[in-house]
Amino acid sequence: MIRPRTLVLKRFKSLPSTPNSGKPVKPDGNNSTPSSVNQPTNLTPRDWKVIEGYIPGEKTQTNELKDRVPKFPLGKENVPTLLPRPGVPRVGKDHTFRQVITILRNKRQEELIYESEPHRLYFLACFCFGLTLLVYAIVLGEWAVFQANKDYEENKEEKNEVLKKREWFLNVLKNSIFCGIMLGASYAFFTFPQRLVRRMYYLPGPVEHVKFTSYPLLPGRPTPVITIPLKHLERKHQARVWTGKGFYGTSDSSLFFFTLKEINESGKTVKNWVVDRRGFFWSDGRVFDFLFGKETLAESEAGIPYDEQVGILNKELKKKKEKLRKEHGRFWNFKLMAKEVSNDIKKLTGNQITKRDN
Repeated sequence: MIRPRTLVLKRFKSLPSTPNSGKPVKPDGNNSTPSSVNQPTNLTPRDWKVIEGYIPGEKTQTNELKDRVPKFPLGKENVPTLLPRPGVPRVGKDHTFRQVITILRNKRQEELIYESEPHRLYFLACFCFGLTLLVYAIVLGEWAVFQANKDYEENKEEKNEVLKKREWFLNVLKNSIFCGIMLGASYAFFTFPQRLVRRMYYLPGPVEHVKFTSYPLLPGRPTPVITIPLKHLERKHQARVWTGKGFYGTSDSSLFFFTLKEINESGKTVKNWVVDRRGFFWSDGRVFDFLFGKETLAESEAGIPYDEQVGILNKELKKKKEKLRKEHGRFWNFKLMAKEVSNDIKKLTGNQITKRDN
């Protein structure tokens, strides 16, 4: 049952059972493989069943508890498991960046453009931080009640019992400020996995949409599916997806994820969605800079990081300063300032003389 919202969000109980939506492709005659994934003839059905689990979009997404518990040693969770999806064009000698974008926009049905690696380490980190902050909140709450009771018992001057209870209640509220902060932070960590993007689809049409799946709060619940118009989903201005590092050009040594902002009609951020940089990306990261960074084809194809753009601007500014220094000498800035001041004085005195003549 689809339940659309009035703004930009549609939520579904489970992922539709289409071949591109995660339903396993059986190697028998009843369910043929997608056109982009051709089953090799020299593989047995068992071999193909194992391989298709590593092809993006071909494995059924489950929400069991074992999907959230990492395997030890934890280093195994950093090993990539997804293969490149067959049939996806890449920028190179066969296709230009413009041709790749044209191929994507000419799709007639939804196209898988992203799939993440397992998020077990995210679940472990969020659970540990959330539990630690929850313990801090309980301790601080207990201390707030203890301190309020202590002040209540030591207050011998106030004889009015109503005023004493009111003072006790105010002391509890005042001493529980840090407890509330810790509870809020703990709640944010526990619910953080609900913002993780598992799969992302591009939906072509007169109004382009993006559909992606996330995690339910509790295991065993249906997979949430969110559909948002493309114009209401954007990347943060400075956080480029393309870094030029890694197979898809999305690896970053400083930050292992990037965020997509869901905005409403007025441009206000409604929610932030977290996309892991380790995963399958359609073609490469420049496609995502074009879709969500609202950049031109030339800007996305160049793939110049924000820091390098600032560096280029600083170099051009330095060249202009050197040119002015050669033309006007060492104190060129003071000379130009004096020239501007003199021009302003001339304009001001000229206007005054004109008024007097009139």
